[in-house]
Amino acid sequence: MIDRILDKAKHAVDFAEVYCFESFETEVSFESGKLKNVEYKNLSGVGLRVIHNGAIGFSSSTDPNRFDDMVEYARESAKFGKKVDFEFPGKSGFQPVATFDSAVEEFTSAEAVEEGKRAVSALRELVPKGLTDVDISASHGTVRLANTSGLDVSYRVTDFSHSIVSVIVDGDSILWIGDGGNYGNLTVRTDDYVRKIADLAKKARKKAPHTAGNLPVIFVAEELHNLLESIEMGIDGKRLVKGDSPLIGREGERVLGTVTLVDDPLIDFATGSRPFDDEGVTSRKNVLFENGVFRSFLFDIDTAAKAGRTTTASAERDALSMPSIESSNIVMSPGTSSLEKMIGDLDEGVVVYGVLGGGQSNLLAGDFALNIMLGFLIRKGEFAGRLTDTMISGNVYKSFDTLAAAGSEIKSVGSQYHVPDVLFSNLSISSR
Repeated sequence: MIDRILDKAKHAVDFAEVYCFESFETEVSFESGKLKNVEYKNLSGVGLRVIHNGAIGFSSSTDPNRFDDMVEYARESAKFGKKVDFEFPGKSGFQPVATFDSAVEEFTSAEAVEEGKRAVSALRELVPKGLTDVDISASHGTVRLANTSGLDVSYRVTDFSHSIVSVIVDGDSILWIGDGGNYGNLTVRTDDYVRKIADLAKKARKKAPHTAGNLPVIFVAEELHNLLESIEMGIDGKRLVKGDSPLIGREGERVLGTVTLVDDPLIDFATGSRPFDDEGVTSRKNVLFENGVFRSFLFDIDTAAKAGRTTTASAERDALSMPSIESSNIVMSPGTSSLEKMIGDLDEGVVVYGVLGGGQSNLLAGDFALNIMLGFLIRKGEFAGRLTDTMISGNVYKSFDTLAAAGSEIKSVGSQYHVPDVLFSNLSISSR
């Protein structure tokens, strides 16, 4: 089908690129301790990007009966498309990286249901006031990309996500305590998630006195993405082209404390890994910040051409949309401490296990204001109660100047972050 579309495009436009994705997904969910949903999905689609008379055009479809119309639609849209100054990449070698685990492909809905039941049963004993939600999904698929420059590449990919949440009604408020993960291989950690949720639920029974002021704050690895997301906006090459990134003109300048951040698409079985990006450019590791010094924006082919730079192989898309710049796996340099030691060393401070919403104000500038959904006051190295009606705020770039410690363990959290637990020595806490 890709070959048929590409052959037709060769006679109708100057350059063409066909992107095809097909996936098979199994989803199982429990709500309030009861099986809610078992669902199977087969998703597929084709995207055609063309360059004709120097302008970009695009069409897409999930209907095989419409594939023959795609070339004409893309050529018509190019009449109104933006002018571009690049060509599609040709053949090149690719870095090896593991993106497919047959165990995920073989994981059944029955196995997912059993894992869900196990979590519900365990938390019913350990957190009797909580209602348990469980979500498990396993998917496998294929990405194929071909263009008129001779590129024709593909790879298989798997994704496994698993989350457990205990929902506890506490007076007139609701408390969510959860854990989970997102992986490229089969990683079932029901016992670990249940154990952590039960421990936090026990600690959350006691409420802390209202707390305010500038205090040391620990972000567990699972919540650090709330700060890193604004940095990712700043390193987007499209922001450089538009002229609204706070990092413009600061390459080579120390702007992030002593932190090293790397965008690495070559980690085996990480969910952001890929041998090439979604424009067919060979994946590579990009150093974003080195010991706090800003090193590089991320680019796809279009923004690299506009900025006079080289693409960093950072294009991402689905079959129904044009490519855009996205990071792959964000990896932060580790420290030498541990969560337990950071907590134990605190005379008075806060540890944050969950925030509600994004709550950040001027994301692009790095400002943040986060409501603490699950956090604790620490006194003399001990948990002194759960914080309520408490907010933490600051600026990401200034906050990393106060980074006092980081864990030695890099944890895979969310869909793309590989980061340690961290301790900031001085962040603003407010309470009402």
